[in-house]
Parts: sequence; C-alpha cells; structure tokens
Amino acid sequence: MSEVMSMKILLVDDEKNIRQTLALTLKSWGHAVVAIETPDDAIKAMKSETFDFMLTDFKLGGKTGIDLVKAGKDHQPSMISVIMTAFASFDNAVNAIKEGAYDYLPKPFSNAQLEHLLSKVATLVTLRRENQKLKGTGFRDDYFTGQTSPAMIRLEEFVRKIGPTEASVLLVGESGTGKTELAKLIHGRSPRAQRTFVVVNCTTLSESLLESELFGHSKGAFTGAMKEHTGKLEIANHGTVLIDEVGDLSLNGQTKLLRFLQEKVIEKVGSNKAIPLDVRVVAATNKNLEEAVKEGKFREDLYFRLNIFECQLVPLRYRKEDLPVLIERFQNEMSFTSGLDKAKPIPIAVMKRLLDYPWPGNIRELRNVMERLVLLSRGREMSVSDLPESVQRSDHRPVGASGNAEFRTLEELEREQIERVLSIEQNQERAAKILGITTVTLWRKRKEFGLA
Repeated sequence: MSEVMSMKILLVDDEKNIRQTLALTLKSWGHAVVAIETPDDAIKAMKSETFDFMLTDFKLGGKTGIDLVKAGKDHQPSMISVIMTAFASFDNAVNAIKEGAYDYLPKPFSNAQLEHLLSKVATLVTLRRENQKLKGTGFRDDYFTGQTSPAMIRLEEFVRKIGPTEASVLLVGESGTGKTELAKLIHGRSPRAQRTFVVVNCTTLSESLLESELFGHSKGAFTGAMKEHTGKLEIANHGTVLIDEVGDLSLNGQTKLLRFLQEKVIEKVGSNKAIPLDVRVVAATNKNLEEAVKEGKFREDLYFRLNIFECQLVPLRYRKEDLPVLIERFQNEMSFTSGLDKAKPIPIAVMKRLLDYPWPGNIRELRNVMERLVLLSRGREMSVSDLPESVQRSDHRPVGASGNAEFRTLEELEREQIERVLSIEQNQERAAKILGITTVTLWRKRKEFGLA
C-alpha cells in the first residue's frame, strides 16, 4: 500500500468473514482497527474511544449504516463515516451523504478501491487535525506542555490516560493553578472535544440561583421566574461541564448532582419531570473535601462519585523549574497581543526577582505580572521598577509576627520534613511511621507538594 497516515478505524459489519478479512487488511496497512458486529456495540465504542474513520455496512439487522452515521454525529462529530453495501443504489447513496456520510462504497470492492478511499479519508483527517490546531476547540493544548517538573510530567500522563475516557474527574489545587484550563484540556482530549464545554462557578451565586444555573428552572418556580430557564448541565448535553469550587455547592444541590451522576437525569427547579442527559462532569476545588465530609459539609457518596480520578495541581512555588518556560510563554503571548514585533530578552535582575518570588497566586498571578511587564516596557528593556512592589523585594521569605524573616510557614516546614525523611527512607510505610502519619496521608502530601 502507498504511504498513508495511520488512522484509528471503527469497522462495523455483521458478517464475520467479511469483518475479519477487512480488519486483517486494514491492520496490515498500519491502521488501528476496532471490529464490531452490532450497531449497539458500535455506539458503545464511540462513547468510550476516539476514531478517525468509521467503515460500516449498510444493512445491520434492524438498523442501517445511516443510523450509525447519525450516532457518530452525536458522539464523535469529527469522525469520518463511509457506508459499504451490496445493495448499492443511487437513493441509498444520496440518503447516506445527506445524513453526514463522507462517501459510499458498493460491494464487492477491490483492495485498490479501498486503498484509494483510505487515501482520500486520510487527507481529510490530516486537514481536520491541522484546522483544529489552528482554530482550537476552546482549550489551550500548550498550557501545560514544555514544563519539566515531576508534577507536570505526571499531569501530562494523567491527561493522556484519562482524557479519552468518560469518567468523572476531581481537580484539586490552590486558586490560580490552572484547574479550568486543565478541565478544558481533558475535554479537548476526549471524544466530546467538538461538543460544548460549560463552566459553572459555585462561588459566584446564591444557593437558589446556583441550583437554577446548574439544573435550570421552570416558569413560576420562584418569584421572578417569568419563563423557563435551561441549566448549564442541559446546555452541556453530549459535552463536558466543569463544576468549579464544587465544595461550595449546597447540600440540596449536592443531592441533585449525585442523582444526576447516578441516573443521568435532572429535574429543573420547580418541576418533577426527569430530563435524561449525557454529560461528562469535571469538578474542581481548592478545599479539602475529605475534611468537609468529616465535618458534614459535603456528602461522602458524592465525593466518591466525583473522585473516580483525582488530579492534584501542585502550586507554582513547589515547581520552580517550570518558571522559565512559563515566563517565556506568557511574555511572547502578551507581546503578540500587544502588537509588538518581538519579545526582548528579560534582564538578569528582573529574571532573578521572577524566579525568587513564591507566586502565592500561582500561574494566574504570573500571567498578570508578565502582562504588566510587557505593557509598561512597551518594547524597551524591562526594569525591576516595572514589577509590582511585592515582586520587587529581594527577600521573599515569609515574615513572622515579629517581623523576623527567618520564620518559616508550617507548610514549608512540613514539606521540608517529608522531603528529608524520603531522602533517607525509600519504604513508604517506614517513612510514614517516622513522620507519625498514615501511608495514605503521606501519599496525599507527596502529591500536594509535588514530591516524586
């Protein structure tokens, strides 16, 4: 076969011999193939894996290939579909293309015909991939790339493994560590990438308004509800919703969210009509939900439902090796948006202040400071005086109540002690015993502090 990019192909045919022969041929040409017999199993595969191309038979028991083309539009809009059939007719071809099929392949066909088709499909797949890179799908694919700290390497691996799944994800980290951008990235690496991504912030609305924002409300549900309102979960149907600061959700709201996660249905405020939805939920918090559960402020069953996969975003102060990459990225970004031709090298004195500063506001604060530097310097060489006063100081060690800069925060001391013990004791159980904590707590603290 001539050189064609490798694709992931969903092959659907209820005739075993044809399915196996085609699968072997496609695999021998370097493609990854998932061969499926029934339409229902094909739809399940669409929901759990990402495909470049679907090749499906027209007649599939009680359904047709057109039914799968329609399902593909719902679950994987970027997937290219081609229908093959021994019952070739002009009408079938027209109907298939009207419903979104890329082409129509009459049986029997030769390897040469199949090869020609794959060449055309591969060209289209390449163009779509390039278009997605240029235009984006609402997420920054480069936001976390290029950073070399162990914490960020683990994060990249986490997204690679978890992004394509349908599992709920809990993102834990301080404000400004990039939880929203990470949620967008998880969405962008999923089969739902072309569908809606919606954010609900639980800290900005009152309890009643938050439930209405999340689940919607019916007309007359409360004073001022003059018309029906569609909630964010319904807007995100077939897509992803980020519930930001989920720890601030009321207990009543938590109960409703738990029901949705369990049953995939919602009820609008003021209505008892169940609305089925297909939404992936990513939750984010800067609170310790385990403590909130112990205090009775957060439902334990909801915590377990959300926490199928947890990702801890490590504060910037614990991964200083990532600072140069982020500084350069934000400087170039701000220079471009400000209409400057080229970002100038940052003077050593300015860079030293940027590298020494503990960044309590994390990535968000760093980005704001870089925007300030670029706007104030406007193409001239940056100076220390362009920095905010808090960053200009040469000694950023936290100051105690007495004003003595030698005092350390409990967080710093805790991290240093754990790091010291781990440097001399590799066994996690013995290290936890020395520290006087459980192995579970040690594991959580290592994630929190970015200790490999």
